[in-house]
Amino acid sequence: MKRFTKTIAKEFTSGFGRFIAIMAIIALGVGFMIGVMQATPDMKNSMDKYYEENAAFDLGLKSVYAFSEDDVAEVLALQDENGKALTERAFAYTSADAPVTITRGGEADVETIARVNAVDFAALQGDGGVNRLTLVEGRFPEKPDEVVVQRKTNYILDVKVGDVITVTGDTTLDFDVPLSKSVLTESTFEVVGVVSSPDYYYFDAREVTTLGTGVLGTIFYAQESVFDLTNNMLFKYLYNNLFYEEEGHSMYTDISVLLKGSDERMAFTPAFEDFVKGRIEDYKELGAKQCVALNAELEKFASLAGDLPAAEWYVLDIVTTNLSYIGFGMNAEKVADIAGIFPVFFIVVAALVALTSMTRMVEEDRMQIGTFKALGYTNGRIMSKYMIYCCIASIVGCVVGVLFGFSLLPTIFWQAYKIMYYLPPLSLAFSPWFAVITLAVALAGTMLVTYFAARSSLKEKPSQLMQPKAPKAGKRIVLERVGFVWNHLKFKYKATLRNIFRYKRNMFMTILSVMGCTALMLVGFGLNDSVTAAIDTQFNEIVQYEALVEYSAIDEGGALESFLQGTDCEDYVSLYGEDGHVELQKDGEKFTESVELYAVKADDQKFNSFLALRNSKKSAIIDLSKNGVAISENIADGYGVAVGDSIVYRRSDGTKETLTVTAIAENYMGNYLYVDSAYYAELFGEKKDNTLFVKTGISPEDYDDLAKTLLSDSGVNGVTFTANNRKTYEGLEQTMGFVIAVLVVCAGALAAIVLYNLTNINIDERRREIATLRVLGYRKREVAGYIYRESAVLTVIGALLGLGLGVLLHMFLVTRINGVAMMFASVIGVGSYFYSLGLTVLFAGIVYAFMLIKLNKINMADSLKSNE
Repeated sequence: MKRFTKTIAKEFTSGFGRFIAIMAIIALGVGFMIGVMQATPDMKNSMDKYYEENAAFDLGLKSVYAFSEDDVAEVLALQDENGKALTERAFAYTSADAPVTITRGGEADVETIARVNAVDFAALQGDGGVNRLTLVEGRFPEKPDEVVVQRKTNYILDVKVGDVITVTGDTTLDFDVPLSKSVLTESTFEVVGVVSSPDYYYFDAREVTTLGTGVLGTIFYAQESVFDLTNNMLFKYLYNNLFYEEEGHSMYTDISVLLKGSDERMAFTPAFEDFVKGRIEDYKELGAKQCVALNAELEKFASLAGDLPAAEWYVLDIVTTNLSYIGFGMNAEKVADIAGIFPVFFIVVAALVALTSMTRMVEEDRMQIGTFKALGYTNGRIMSKYMIYCCIASIVGCVVGVLFGFSLLPTIFWQAYKIMYYLPPLSLAFSPWFAVITLAVALAGTMLVTYFAARSSLKEKPSQLMQPKAPKAGKRIVLERVGFVWNHLKFKYKATLRNIFRYKRNMFMTILSVMGCTALMLVGFGLNDSVTAAIDTQFNEIVQYEALVEYSAIDEGGALESFLQGTDCEDYVSLYGEDGHVELQKDGEKFTESVELYAVKADDQKFNSFLALRNSKKSAIIDLSKNGVAISENIADGYGVAVGDSIVYRRSDGTKETLTVTAIAENYMGNYLYVDSAYYAELFGEKKDNTLFVKTGISPEDYDDLAKTLLSDSGVNGVTFTANNRKTYEGLEQTMGFVIAVLVVCAGALAAIVLYNLTNINIDERRREIATLRVLGYRKREVAGYIYRESAVLTVIGALLGLGLGVLLHMFLVTRINGVAMMFASVIGVGSYFYSLGLTVLFAGIVYAFMLIKLNKINMADSLKSNE
């Protein structure tokens, strides 16, 4: 082996610590960048595969009355304006809610509300099925009195195989249709299996009902023969006079639709969501067409049964109505938003560490470089030694980082999200182009810093290089001119202050590296504070009522009237509310967002004590008089809507009006539109109040009893407690906390590696100085204090500056990750500053303690050796 080659090989053993430091910092930087950026695509891709494998619905159709087989056929045959089919699959089934008792062997019976879904299992699990079921335990039903149940969540009970479910009351269809008797042909069912569905995998999703406490306790699937809608007088009439001329046909309450072309777009992406929402109107138009004949028959039937609501199809999309889809998508996006800023710092710090390490390596080899130059080696040949060394460290670090990034971090995030969701196996993706580009960037960066590190030494003459480099000269510092301070300092503190400015490169590198790591920690903790502050502000300051009651009438002597006049109701305000959509524009593109509209009586002084309709900038109460229109701040922020801009509001019946925004209302969760009630009446006609904001004097433990009482009133359509809404968003806080913990740990690891490398270089550079102190009689503890006192000062300065930088980064990142569904508060708690500062100091202390081993090995004989 040639001598020059031997020197290269020897460098890997003599400078092994340096090699490991460069490799580790590159591995951490590359791994973190790839991992954070790859996590969200992997999560979305995994759920997209799950949806595709289980044929998850895109649209759900519900009828006020029923669907016939002809309706199903029309849905399948629906075409767009170009004659292209819109429907890939359409699966029809029947669904109804009923009070049930769950009997378990040896345990007390449980009374709850169940959703009974009657399906053709063979068709559901076949090629034409939508929302296929996955068997978790047991088997599928083989007899009419057998069922499978949806597996448990935080609201769906843990019903097991072998339990018996007994229907104890009237079975209610999803919409207000008079029943003559139960439409169920069976009343007692045995549970033979537990299943999962793409509809229900979010633990905190609450499925609402108009029975019991307003929240379903279980969902089960039975054979389609358990329903006979013709037991109902109205459905019998429709069956005989409109739908069918002969027996043997079926009627349904629901149709799940899989759109043609949706599988070409990945779920949880704007392309998929815009595609799905863009098809809603087509199915609504079909519904209006199909309901013409149905409404004509209803008019005939009304003479026998009294007034009936008009027939209508409701079109629900997975994007805005399925709580599992909404929750997972919102959580996954937060990781993607964070990915934009954190990796940048890791890469910058890695480059700084490589530059410092290679600069020190070149300085150590000054005499060797001079010798090679004297022997006739070219500058390029000499520099190749350092290029090879750094490139091998980079390649090894990149390989480790790529393996770490593409596998470990996405898996960690996936496991964190299992706290809130039933998730399928994670599908890890590997992008060779991403890996190659990352490797190329890392190699280019390290080669560039190596070039700059070696360039200055290679410019010197061999005679200069072969002489030991003179130690850095001590210089007077500004503080020395302040006599009343400097003269009272002990010698060791004077030495510390002078040495800090003597080794300027080490000073700046330590401060910059620690500053970046502390800033990243503060951003991580701050994001958690932002989520908490947004939730607290939304549900403690803005929303000040405890319950929202949707009603059609307040019957005299009914449960609702009794409650409003009783002691359990402290106060209430009545208003009109409805669900609709706003059409907005951003960057020349059109977007649609679902909103809850409330028509607010501008002269009602009491309203703002229930919902603080205020401007977030000045906290001023918003006046909605004179055609006032206020849109929630999260929508305005997401689409750049300002006061004076126009938006299009579309009601559920398709009618539209252009509104001018007069105010932006502070809001963090949910999408709302507040309109002056008099102005709303001018646009859409007078509407009766149908919503109550209620302040109750009862404890949360009594909410279920209150809901059960109110929902027993035929005039009450739904009861929602703000505590339940808050709990949903607190689940996001939990998962975000786990993700942020990973980020903080990685930032801490980065700080540890950086400080190890800088401390190692500092000790090597000052080996003679340290040994001389030993000759002068300094004990090991005093020598450590002499060296580490400087490091401690620089660490604290870097950490304090990092807190300031972290505040700026946090402000930037919060604006980046704000979404329409949820907006973060720009807040950092006092505790986060202490945690960030404390962890930085802790990591530094651990590194410094570890480096004592090397420091204590320096003996007095080293005073005779060169620093190089």
